[in-house]
Amino acid sequence: MTSLVDIDNVANKEFDFIVIGGGTAGLALAARLSETPVSVLVLEAGEAHLNDPINLLPHQPMAHTSPKYNWRFQTVTQAFSANREYYWSRGKGLGGSSAINAFFWTRPARIYLDAFEELGNKGWNWDSFIKYSKRSERFVAPDHDLDILKYDVDSRGTDGPIVTSFPPLISNIERPFEQAIKNLGVKSVPDSSSGDTLGLSSTPSIMNPANYVRSYVTNGYYAPAADRKNLAVLANAYVIEIITNRDDNGKLVATGVKFLHGEEKKVYEARASKEVCLSAGSIKSPQVLELSGIGDSAMLSRAGIPVKLELPGVGKNVQEHLYATMFYGLKADNYDGYELQTMDPLFRSAELHEQSMQLFPQGKGLLHLWATSTLFLPLDITSSNASRLYEDLKKDIDTIQLSSGLRKQYDLQLEHLKNQAPSCEIVPVPLLVPPISFPTGKHMSIAVGLNTPFSRGTIHIDPVDPTGNPIIDPRVFERQYDLASMVELVKFVKKLVKTAPLSDILDENDIRPGPSVKTDEDIAEWLKKESETTHHTIGTCSMLPLEDDGVVDPTLRVYGTTNLRVVDLSIVPLHVGSHTQTIVYAIAEQAADIIKAEHGL
Repeated sequence: MTSLVDIDNVANKEFDFIVIGGGTAGLALAARLSETPVSVLVLEAGEAHLNDPINLLPHQPMAHTSPKYNWRFQTVTQAFSANREYYWSRGKGLGGSSAINAFFWTRPARIYLDAFEELGNKGWNWDSFIKYSKRSERFVAPDHDLDILKYDVDSRGTDGPIVTSFPPLISNIERPFEQAIKNLGVKSVPDSSSGDTLGLSSTPSIMNPANYVRSYVTNGYYAPAADRKNLAVLANAYVIEIITNRDDNGKLVATGVKFLHGEEKKVYEARASKEVCLSAGSIKSPQVLELSGIGDSAMLSRAGIPVKLELPGVGKNVQEHLYATMFYGLKADNYDGYELQTMDPLFRSAELHEQSMQLFPQGKGLLHLWATSTLFLPLDITSSNASRLYEDLKKDIDTIQLSSGLRKQYDLQLEHLKNQAPSCEIVPVPLLVPPISFPTGKHMSIAVGLNTPFSRGTIHIDPVDPTGNPIIDPRVFERQYDLASMVELVKFVKKLVKTAPLSDILDENDIRPGPSVKTDEDIAEWLKKESETTHHTIGTCSMLPLEDDGVVDPTLRVYGTTNLRVVDLSIVPLHVGSHTQTIVYAIAEQAADIIKAEHGL
């Protein structure tokens, strides 16, 4: 690909636009900008990983264990969660986390996207989101009979760069799961991409059925643009500063970037004549701003960085989804005449796993089994104690000193709870997550997720090592409601498993958390020790009014600058009940239109 360049094509050269980060948002943005007659440089800290099976195929452990493919961040010790650290996975290399994620393609409920506009961001709402989200998607309907699936082509994009589809093999465990949900009075959703997600829906994945490889930003957006002479991509380029000066009005003007490259980590520079777009992700984008002297002055001073722009919202407002997985054994091999298949055999036999890998490109084999149902529910359904939890939450919020911005967020979140917004998530998976195996039997996981936490954290540079990994402190479970609502979700799953016909195929005695975890207190302690992040971090460069600790305005321009924007998930001000890659692509698409319009492109 001709746009992959070496350092001689970049060092001390000038480009119209420099995009920091070749991840999901950065590559998508660069591809769209390079459709016009401007020069675009992308600087990616990781390797290119082009056509790498670790990124293209599912269930690749190295994508999460190897520092070649993953930043492998860790949080600081979490005082409200058993004094443990959380592992925060992030994709490293071209494609970013779109190259290693779990393939889910879900969209949030309308209420969550409209909240962006309610918080002061005109033009950022459900209508804008669905427009740009559809632009990114090319949905391929199944060409064979999969009667269990529910989808509406009108709710999907049809000619975008990212291919979405359903797998050729779906576990029949989802049949009794769906019926048990209905027996508890929960509806099925024709297509959750319509803006109504409350209930059980079928979830496409980013798997291209033409060749059964991952469809992600690298092969979806970048590959078709890779031969453009106005697009340059430099891998192994670690940005350490955005170079700025000040104009006559006192605003910062981004003129270029400094970055490390090569085994010797030599410092190089590249210049930008129009804009610098920061797309390093929710963890790295605030770090790059702070390294550039943009952020909270006290934080910068501790790190010995000269303050160029006081912007206290940088690195604040961290919100993250949490999940935990419950394990169950199957006590039946069939349901209503359908064989109940799981992935257990693949993790007992290396030979069988290899055979399945060989069959995978043909659309065959157990590796195609994956989660295709997602259940989004409000607290009122998952808990008989919803009213008490809501009142306890209000009292808790009233006891703490809140900034005006956080008060607005909490008021919206409380309103969402009252209006039955689907804030909780349940996903049945026909394997044990993370992949482990038992010598015999069939097993499944049921993942439970908290999607709209009230806890808020921070991500800042390390004053001892500013260019190293930032200090990540999500303050997991600081707000008691987050823990209490997850406890209720675990109890709901236990109730669901005892509901026919799921009770006919699953042993109601869960393997995980196990028989010793009985009371609410037991469940809470288990969650503190075993919950994990879902790698959906938002908020560190929030799109909010400046007085509400905002970092960027609705054009994604950093306050106090003329030509520096942030384009990635860090700009999302309030979390949503959904997996997040659809949002990242939509942000990149909308940002591209904003930038093109502003420059007359």
